[in-house]
Amino acid sequence: MKSKILLMLFCLFCAVIPLAAQTTAPDGAERKRDSAQLREAERKRDSEQPQEAERKRDSEQPQEMVQIPAGKFWMGRAYTIYVDSADLVATDRKDDRPANNIYLDAFYIDKYEVTNADYAKYVEAKGIRPPWHWPEGKIPAGKERQPVYNVNWFEAADYCKSVGKRLPTEAEWEKAARGGLDRNRYAWGDDDVDTSEIRLGAPQTSGRTTTAAVPAVLKGTDAAAVGSVKPNGYGLYDMIGNVREWTNDWYQIDYYLFIPKVNPQGPETGRYKSVRGGGWLDDLPGSVGGPADTNTVDARDFGDPEMRMTTIGFRCTK
Repeated sequence: MKSKILLMLFCLFCAVIPLAAQTTAPDGAERKRDSAQLREAERKRDSEQPQEAERKRDSEQPQEMVQIPAGKFWMGRAYTIYVDSADLVATDRKDDRPANNIYLDAFYIDKYEVTNADYAKYVEAKGIRPPWHWPEGKIPAGKERQPVYNVNWFEAADYCKSVGKRLPTEAEWEKAARGGLDRNRYAWGDDDVDTSEIRLGAPQTSGRTTTAAVPAVLKGTDAAAVGSVKPNGYGLYDMIGNVREWTNDWYQIDYYLFIPKVNPQGPETGRYKSVRGGGWLDDLPGSVGGPADTNTVDARDFGDPEMRMTTIGFRCTK
């Protein structure tokens, strides 16, 4: 009996030896091989991540919107004009200074201003009052692609919310309007700005080196169809001209003195909302960078959020 038990124990011991050999730690060569395979897998993963991120971004790209990349830009007027140092023109505010180096996360913004056709869908879905100038509550004939106006801030904000978006902050609007041309005056660039000595003194009028038309709907009789002129460097249309645009921020005259340097959201409270961009009724650039030039990307304006005007519309962001 004892001999049988000893035989069984010997057999079990023999069976365990190969299993134990399989579970022992790998030798040096095997460890190197496993480490190399791990590094290769990580390299392949890392190389595929940007491609996958790009595919994901393309698949998630909202229609008729442009992505503005994350990064810093100079917000505000980064150049001087004669009224900064001489009391030649009465002015009650220099609200575009000082310039600040602002960081923004990436965001999307509408390629075009919201059109009458876009807004008509919202009016029908919500059962609300259309802009007062629409005859019998209908879009004027042939004006479907015209930017909507006579819309107050609350209506603009609610429209954006209804389509899963929001109004842009002042910082987002300005970065988008600049089109990647940091510290420039105009959305279309400063190549035609006359910087000769004769233009340095007051009154700084007619400061352009060409008589060619600027790519903006200005000094007209009404707004034009969106996209009627060429876009800026980001592919955005009518950031200057056509209609001015509501932003999400409250307006404060001295906000740039203490503006947060990362993703500023505007003052917490206020009486007026910030309005940006020149409109179809504004004069053409004539006092380049001067106090009367409302077509620069740094120019700020404001309006009562209940106000409706024929020169103010909007676009959305997300």
